[in-house]
Amino acid sequence: MDDEPAIDYAISNERQQRYSNWKKNTKLLYDYLNTNSAKWPSLTCEFFPDLDTTTDSHRLLLSSFTSSQLPEDESIYISRISTLKHLHWSSLNNFDMDEMEFKPENSTKLPPRNLTDDISIRIPSGDSNRARYLPQNPDVISAASSDGSIYIFDRTKHNSTISRSTTSRPYEIKLEVAPQVELMDSPNEVVSLDWNKRKEGILASCHSRGQLLVWDISQYLHSNPTIQTPICSIDDFDPQGANDITWMPSHDSLLAACGESNTVAIYDTRSKSQVSKIQPGLHNGGINSCDFNAHNDYLLASADSIGTVHMWDIRKLDQDPIQSVSHGSSISTVKWNPNVATIIAVAGQEDGLVKLWDASNGQLIFTHGGHMLGVNDIAWNAHDPWLMCSVSNDNSIHLWRPSSHLVEPQNS
Repeated sequence: MDDEPAIDYAISNERQQRYSNWKKNTKLLYDYLNTNSAKWPSLTCEFFPDLDTTTDSHRLLLSSFTSSQLPEDESIYISRISTLKHLHWSSLNNFDMDEMEFKPENSTKLPPRNLTDDISIRIPSGDSNRARYLPQNPDVISAASSDGSIYIFDRTKHNSTISRSTTSRPYEIKLEVAPQVELMDSPNEVVSLDWNKRKEGILASCHSRGQLLVWDISQYLHSNPTIQTPICSIDDFDPQGANDITWMPSHDSLLAACGESNTVAIYDTRSKSQVSKIQPGLHNGGINSCDFNAHNDYLLASADSIGTVHMWDIRKLDQDPIQSVSHGSSISTVKWNPNVATIIAVAGQEDGLVKLWDASNGQLIFTHGGHMLGVNDIAWNAHDPWLMCSVSNDNSIHLWRPSSHLVEPQNS
């Protein structure tokens, strides 16, 4: 385990003691753990869908969030790491009695222990609030900016290793609300975005003034790379601000959104109309995240600022949730496990904890306690059922796999 987060004077003694206790127990808690420190915190983490099986190398989409302190460092970047699953550890000859763990032979050539950066792409303006790659073509990456724009990049048109664009523009496409529609007092920040899984090039975004917009990047013209007219605009979703948006995985026109007014609603982009929404009073403090279950389109989770996670059958969204769990404090994001249908990960916006829950019975099965400050984003890996990435305000980037005996059913 390398690159421990620097302990700042502002971090409480209780939090520091928690970290110390966590560190002492990592060998018991994890089958794999890799910790990294970046120059700036990342608000984004997402595993790319590819896997180099010869070296068990995974790629990650990350970002540098400077809060406008150093605009030239504001960027998205792609890193890679090997979790060493391609190495064989079973021989007793590889067991280190001093460390009480298996280690590779000295002759084994190992990949770098920590994340290595492949490409860095500067955000032209504003801070990068969220970045996501296009599922049908992961070389295409969208970045939500605090300046109210969405920048679309083609990875293949940017040089490798901390580079800038090789084209005449710092981006391939820019999505922005037309100036005559935009109010001029302050930017209408793009808070979150999500690509449509069924229709290539369709991107949904939610904004700090409460709008939900849907864009079609195929409208792009090389002579005019700015698109100012979304194909669907819902202007009155939440006047206090929209916080998250997500497409139903197997439908090309239904999406869910959540916001500061404690609203979760389903919209049909064909009719630009609301299909259903939750009853008032079931969430409090503002809803920060929502996520569809990849195994069951009708199952939607939402999480709020007082630590409540509700799980809904969207066919009965106006009724009580079918399951609820309490994280204990404000939640930044929730993510269903794409490999294990009943498992959901919940990230603490303030406490720095990532908790894994079994939604079938509402039981907490694992807590990742290695971050010193709030967690900004989490991601599951598509190839490894329990491998996760989490990024925090303490500049840390963690990749971790809980010990199988803690999270997987044991044969009796």
